[in-house]
Amino acid sequence: MNPMRFSAADWAFLPRSGDPGAYYDALKGLGYDGVEMVDPSRWARARSAGLAILNLSGPGKEKGLNRREHHAELLPQLREVVAAAGENGIPQVIIFSGARQGQPDPEGVANCRRGIEALLSDAERHRVTLTFEMFNTYDHPDYQADHGAYGFELVRQVGSPWLRIVYDIYHMARMGDVCARDITGNLPAIAHLHVADTPRRDRPRPGGQVDYASMVPTVMEAGYAGYWGMEFLPCGDPIGELAQARAWLLRAGERGIGR
Repeated sequence: MNPMRFSAADWAFLPRSGDPGAYYDALKGLGYDGVEMVDPSRWARARSAGLAILNLSGPGKEKGLNRREHHAELLPQLREVVAAAGENGIPQVIIFSGARQGQPDPEGVANCRRGIEALLSDAERHRVTLTFEMFNTYDHPDYQADHGAYGFELVRQVGSPWLRIVYDIYHMARMGDVCARDITGNLPAIAHLHVADTPRRDRPRPGGQVDYASMVPTVMEAGYAGYWGMEFLPCGDPIGELAQARAWLLRAGERGIGR
């Protein structure tokens, strides 16, 4: 199996961690390899700690690519984010469907496809992968891409190596998707995984509702080589919980515990 690599989303941990420099140094000391959604003011400090910056988040969570009337405003904004990522060696930009507002899924997928196809030349030129994300509708009411099938169909229709999925296990588990099956069955479409337990979005742990003990070795044995991105909400000390979560997933991946 490929070695496991770990990242942490800034928004989830940094606000409760004090000094950014100390936080990034602590992450590296724990064995983390990357950080996500980092403000440009902190790029140099994160990299000086030895951490890769994996992605930027684009606009469009509510007024997204699923409606053509948003494209005239949204596409130039996304091009700017893609260019910034490429110019600064950041390999992924996260993109979104937007709110459903009664729209059928096939229509939303078709509109997302049209918008993404308009961005592919920018993505290729800057060597930046567009990573489409699905959300649960408890945290993001009326978000259209609320199941894995939406994203996987979009990737299939676009058919470009510059579009992939960032698959958030917490979001999809909360919507009732069978995550291990969907990940292994669509592995070429997935660039990145986000990790948390459900329904509280707390850290992955023994006895949690998401069975990471069996999911991690299953996904690794299928050939997943990307990052496991921690995006949970710590209940106490963020660094301590990041250490515990990494150790737990690493043990699951190395030993297949609980299988």
